[in-house]
Amino acid sequence: MSARLTELRLTEFKTFRDAVLPLNDMTILIGRNSSGKSNALDGLDVLSRLAEGGDLADALDSRRGDEGPLRGGIAGCPPHGEDQFKLGCTVVNPEAAGEGYFWLEFDVTVRVGPEPEIVRETLTGFSGKRRKTQDPKRNSMHALLDAKSVSAGAGTIEASWYNGRPGRGPRATFRSSRLVTAQLPLRLEGTDEVQRQITAAAHDVLSALRGVFHLDPVPHLMRQYTPGRDIRLRRTAENLSAVISHMRELDPQSFRKLVRHTQALVDHDVSGIELIRSDLGDVMLALREGTATTPAREMSDGLLRFMAIATTLLRQGQDLDLSRRDLPGETGSPMLVIEELENGLHPAQASQLLSLVKETIAAQVVFTTHSPALLSALSPKDHDHVVVSSRDRATGISRLTRLPEVEGYPSLMAQGDLGTVVTSGLLDQRPAGEQDFTAFDHLMGIGPR
Repeated sequence: MSARLTELRLTEFKTFRDAVLPLNDMTILIGRNSSGKSNALDGLDVLSRLAEGGDLADALDSRRGDEGPLRGGIAGCPPHGEDQFKLGCTVVNPEAAGEGYFWLEFDVTVRVGPEPEIVRETLTGFSGKRRKTQDPKRNSMHALLDAKSVSAGAGTIEASWYNGRPGRGPRATFRSSRLVTAQLPLRLEGTDEVQRQITAAAHDVLSALRGVFHLDPVPHLMRQYTPGRDIRLRRTAENLSAVISHMRELDPQSFRKLVRHTQALVDHDVSGIELIRSDLGDVMLALREGTATTPAREMSDGLLRFMAIATTLLRQGQDLDLSRRDLPGETGSPMLVIEELENGLHPAQASQLLSLVKETIAAQVVFTTHSPALLSALSPKDHDHVVVSSRDRATGISRLTRLPEVEGYPSLMAQGDLGTVVTSGLLDQRPAGEQDFTAFDHLMGIGPR
């Protein structure tokens, strides 16, 4: 098992304050519109972009590349009325246990104006090896990196890092326009074990974050011929035809599964999936229906979107265009992020994608959904992986709560499956302990008047 994200901390970000999104093999984010679901996924996107090591503005505002600018840009990241935002994550790499830091906590605070800059950044690691120190917390958790801005707008940040002696680490100046964690390995010579462990820790955090892949299939872009060599799936899935062609050659078993899932999705008779090739070697996806062939340009939006997601899940997160400068010996497990997983599908077909998600073992999958049918298909054990996003009407602050920790969860589930509970609005009602019974008390002559 390689480095994996286990937690996203939305400490001060958009509508969130001190919120935590647990990240499992499968994480399902639900909630009403404008409750904060997309904001939470934006936080994950921000950290992933910054992990590339580029400048803050280029990472979050640039229109270059397939992903385009972040939703709302860097200026939209701080909570309303603030000029900075703070995000963090926890990364676990069991393979490092006994040799290095297998539990890592990374946090960064960014001021967005007048020029974007990092004002605080920390990396803390747990190795399990106790050190001789008077501070009990430092026996096992070590401050591997601590960077603080000394002068606003200077373009630099002062940082110190661990060298085996708590509080006595070396110090240096780094650029404040990009993550210090990405710059630090270039300063370490790796001449001793401590330096090698810190480099490995930074590598694990960056690698796990760089593995985040937001899949947002755009059907009209998938209806064209695409170069046959363009085999790394883009986030829009515009090159799906080439990816499926590559899968048929490299992984025929997964290709056959894709055919079966596609056949089960449609009402008409589909005998196979074909790839139409042009004289220039470009390819276009097509369905074989008896003696007829239906090319991608004639397929429905829902079918194309389903095939893009199914292909990604069947390939276990491989062949993704992560648009990153690969680190030597990349260790991060891919994390697939999909908003509205069921979009474009009939309710009766949503459970098909859920089955594929559960079969994905080599990648983490995070998705949002409004589908009652999909939620009803979840088993009670799956509820541990459901996170409810809600927003306080008075403060506008969003909250994240694991479904089993929602107040009144047992009684809610006694009223029906999760899809029924969500559709009826029971999940959104105020807990009984917070309801105002003043008017009722007055009617019954109870309490002060």
